[in-house]
Amino acid sequence: MKKSRFFIFMMIMALLISAIGSGLAAAQGGETVTLEIWQHESGGKIQAIARVIEGFQELYPNVEVIQSSFPYEEYQTKIAAAVPAGTGPDVVMIYFGWAPFWMQSGFIAPLPEVVQTELENEFAPFVQATFLQGNHYSVPTSIRNFALVYNVDYLAESGWDEPPATWDEFVQAAKDCTQYDDNGNITRAGYYLEWGSDGWNWWRPLMQAFGGQAFSDDNRTTLWDQGGAVDAWNYMLDFPLVHHTSVEGFYEGELEAFAAGLSCMTPQLTFGIGFLRDNAAPDVNWAVAVMPEGPAGRFTTGSSWPMALTTKGTQDPAVLEAATNFLMYMASAEGQEIYADVTGELPSRLDMIEWEKYADDPALAPFIEQLEQTDGAFWADELAERQCALDMWDAVVVGDMDRIEALEMGTACDQAIRDAFFANWEE
Repeated sequence: MKKSRFFIFMMIMALLISAIGSGLAAAQGGETVTLEIWQHESGGKIQAIARVIEGFQELYPNVEVIQSSFPYEEYQTKIAAAVPAGTGPDVVMIYFGWAPFWMQSGFIAPLPEVVQTELENEFAPFVQATFLQGNHYSVPTSIRNFALVYNVDYLAESGWDEPPATWDEFVQAAKDCTQYDDNGNITRAGYYLEWGSDGWNWWRPLMQAFGGQAFSDDNRTTLWDQGGAVDAWNYMLDFPLVHHTSVEGFYEGELEAFAAGLSCMTPQLTFGIGFLRDNAAPDVNWAVAVMPEGPAGRFTTGSSWPMALTTKGTQDPAVLEAATNFLMYMASAEGQEIYADVTGELPSRLDMIEWEKYADDPALAPFIEQLEQTDGAFWADELAERQCALDMWDAVVVGDMDRIEALEMGTACDQAIRDAFFANWEE
């Protein structure tokens, strides 16, 4: 009996030594594992993840990473076709607002426990934006929130030595700064509002500044047509329809117009800083301030393009291990710094925010100042809800529909999406 137990003990030890040896061989590049990572076509974000992959592969040379990108408008369709069939990506970049829909659709899986622990212990509160039904579902690549970017020289020429501190002042500064040709066409926009880009996104903190909110506290009810949200809706529509500081199609993009010296102010997400540093015209003297204040206070909102683990990536233990290691690297200070250096955004780790390269950067300081209140909206189906918002805007600006009628139409559209989503939602 003793010999039998000893024999079993020795067999177990042999198996453990073999397993450890295999693990070391894999870590040193002995056994190749292929990891597929997908993104949408997004310029700087593709370059940033490519750099992160380079850093990761220095540590894990045995992992062959295939990085693929697809047109934005095709991205979700390709995910929906590939992942349920057991093909496509193991790790995928998502918009944070897609997480609830992708989770419910079975596209993404809860993160491995070691990654979840890292997020809980080391990351800024915004990480909770993709904490769903008791699990984290993505690793933020960065934090992006809104601040006010302005042209110092244009405002000074218009009589403003400081950027507007309130939303009422923002309107006046926009009107003072707008220039027209002899035919009344805008040649310089005080504020060029591009609703379909990020206008509809900063509409939400504007709602809060006017005392309203986009959704009920349980996220089940759309409140776009209630209280201060209505005031915020009218405020934004007034730029093209009343103040005439903006016109549809004025330039190829709101941020691009500012970079070209064709507008005076623009609320922008953190990534805009990296864009301006690379693309602003030499004579554009720009600076950044916190978001203006409304009757109910000063608010911003956040977003992120995090990395998630697909359900396909959990099927093979070797692939899951590689994916876990990649997500941990993305969550590390090294991975976060690489991504932030390429995009100009802020890292998501709390222990990095006070690094001199971020804290002492005057362009980033207003974003950092507002991080404590930076959260992210819960989207049942962000793409569909965005379309509701776009349609109601176009109904007024292009179709001349009554403002409130269009707002009620958009609210009903969004509510129907949330009703369908929450019918299958488990708390």
